[in-house]
Amino acid sequence: MMVKPKRAYFAPDDLNDPALTRLIFRLGMPAVAGLSINAVHHTINMVFVGMIGSHEIAAITVVLPILMMVGAIGEGLGVGVATAVGRALGAGDPQRASITASMLVMLAIPLGLVLTVAILLFKRELLILFGASEAILPLAEHYLAIVAFSVTLTMLQILSDFIAISEGNTRFSMWTLMGCFALNIVLDPIMIFWFDFGLAGAAVATIISQIAALGAYFIYFRRRIGTLHVAARFMALRIDVLKPVLLIGLPVTLTSMLSSISFAVLFTFAGFYRGDDGIAGVGIAMRVLTLGMLPIVGLSLGGQAVLSFAWGANNSRRLLGASGTLLVLTSAFAVIYGLVAILLRYPVAAIFTNDVEIADIAAQTLALTHIPFVFFGARQILLVLLQAQGRARLAGFISVAQNGYFLLPLLFILPHWFEFEGVLASLFLAPALTALMSLGILVVILRQLRDNSSSNPITSFNSIASERVS
Repeated sequence: MMVKPKRAYFAPDDLNDPALTRLIFRLGMPAVAGLSINAVHHTINMVFVGMIGSHEIAAITVVLPILMMVGAIGEGLGVGVATAVGRALGAGDPQRASITASMLVMLAIPLGLVLTVAILLFKRELLILFGASEAILPLAEHYLAIVAFSVTLTMLQILSDFIAISEGNTRFSMWTLMGCFALNIVLDPIMIFWFDFGLAGAAVATIISQIAALGAYFIYFRRRIGTLHVAARFMALRIDVLKPVLLIGLPVTLTSMLSSISFAVLFTFAGFYRGDDGIAGVGIAMRVLTLGMLPIVGLSLGGQAVLSFAWGANNSRRLLGASGTLLVLTSAFAVIYGLVAILLRYPVAAIFTNDVEIADIAAQTLALTHIPFVFFGARQILLVLLQAQGRARLAGFISVAQNGYFLLPLLFILPHWFEFEGVLASLFLAPALTALMSLGILVVILRQLRDNSSSNPITSFNSIASERVS
């Protein structure tokens, strides 16, 4: 049997492959694995920090929201560049795709440096804002002062991941993340305990791992293993290229930041009405919910490359087929996962706690949050379909709905009338309203695509491109 060459294994998949389901699985499953690896990475990192002491855990916890906001900026730019690159490749314009990718890599460096300076200048104020007490403030400041220097590395790594995914190479992204994760796990005990750096050792281990990951991407782009050519000669600032990236990416960043704010408010109200038990119970349910979202988000990330490519190629039949396949796959998983979480809510809650009161709150929250979760797949596919089409305003409107203009107002209204039950009602109503709105819009868009597909397989999309970003 002939061994597949390494270059062929890491080469991008053919985004025009007629076997749509197989292609989506090939692209989506490595993305799912990458997201899962990242989640496990943070968990194990926390375990090593926990071996130092409770104050160190508290310090890294209050730093986390700041790092999440940095990640939100990177994620927004990543989604924006991925959709723009996919459309350019589908339109048969690899040079524009390379210019887009190269320009965003160039911009990530000054942006990361500005964020680093801002964090260093205002680190104490930021940490106090996110709840650092006097006891943990010195530890948190020291840790944040070190990880602030990794902001540029974080931005570059996120962008590189999305660029590789956009050209159909989720495998390289997955293996790079796995290598980064493995190196970080090896370095954590060495830096923390052997060199006796303590909490600072965890930060140094993360930075070294990021440098290694970026080294892998440097080789990937330098040797042109993929389709794109990320090079200095393509790095001139072009507003016509940057505009569609920002219009798609900014709502994604805003959504992530709103999610952080919403969860802060959620846990504040849960703690106000039910104390630490309320925070713990709701926290367990949200952790289980997030775990269920990972496969759907991963599949949609892989599928987004196919959708963007089909839109760029003006192939409405393929766009419709890929959307339908993604909708079936993600909805089937959402329904199965949601029903299992609802039916087994008490055994699931018992996995996380032996406290009867906390388990009861967790079980109740699990049921209420996983009823609307069965529609999460449809909402996610609508979002990536709109992003692939460049319909920035509508994508942004859907993106910020659940944790923005639905959840936050509900949290400020319902608990005032119904106390803790109002908190739970907000967690049910926000995704339920988002699901209803998303389903209505998705039906309209799929009908438009079906009409175009039946009348002309290769169409200009004039009837649905009024919001397309040029």
